[in-house]
Amino acid sequence: MGLQSLFVFACGLLLAAADAKEKQLMSDQKMIQGAWALQSGERNGKPLPEEVIKHVTLIFSGDKLITKNKDRKTEAVFKLDPNKEPKEIDLNMEGSVGKGIYQLDGETLQIAHGEVGDDRPKEFPKAGSGLTVLALKRQR
Repeated sequence: MGLQSLFVFACGLLLAAADAKEKQLMSDQKMIQGAWALQSGERNGKPLPEEVIKHVTLIFSGDKLITKNKDRKTEAVFKLDPNKEPKEIDLNMEGSVGKGIYQLDGETLQIAHGEVGDDRPKEFPKAGSGLTVLALKRQR
């Protein structure tokens, strides 16, 4: 194989790898779209009350995340990075960015994060970690 052929081959591999990463990003970005009902959660080491759980819905629309809790609604801009391990999610709420991780598996979504300004979790925590951990199920 000549030098030119080797270069073309290497460029092809790089483009294929970049294309695969882009497809994964688009895949998670598309898959997360829609409404998700909170199934369980924990904040600062304590389980969320059932009264809170049954009223919380997260709606991903484009790059926006709308959180509904009874008659209250908050909005943030979200950004996914499915190429990290664990996968990363950032929420920008009026200039304040919260860093988290996520697992998206068909009809289930888990998110773990600390407070704004905290470091990103390195793994999904065990109960009592002090982080916020949410387990959600897609709404139909």
